[in-house]
Amino acid sequence: MTDRARGWTPLTAAPGVAPPAGAYSPGIRAGDLVFVSGQVPRDPRTGAIVGTDVPAQTRQVFANVRAVLESAGGSLDDVVAVTVYLADIKDWDAFNDAYRQIFRAPYPTRTTVGAHLHGFLVEASAVALIRPRE
Repeated sequence: MTDRARGWTPLTAAPGVAPPAGAYSPGIRAGDLVFVSGQVPRDPRTGAIVGTDVPAQTRQVFANVRAVLESAGGSLDDVVAVTVYLADIKDWDAFNDAYRQIFRAPYPTRTTVGAHLHGFLVEASAVALIRPRE
């Protein structure tokens, strides 16, 4: 890799943001855009999977997304796009019901796909527009 400056910076992880399990940043700021890496239903303090059903895991996933956004000075209201991975696409209705309780209309764009996940039911990444506060 060259030494040229990147046009983006990793977010400084705030308390409540789980450390990455691999070679990635939990969040990146590129101008006014914040990209949140895939978050899973892990408790950031203990590392334990939270919940045994889709609604409970969905709530934890988006609590983790919220924590990353808060480290950038934002909130779930700033989210413009979400990508969701479900271990079983048949859980779409249960996921959608929980999602409606987390986000408010008008909802961000969303893509939901079935995926082979590593011991959990839901994973989600997000993109948010967070302008500097004046």
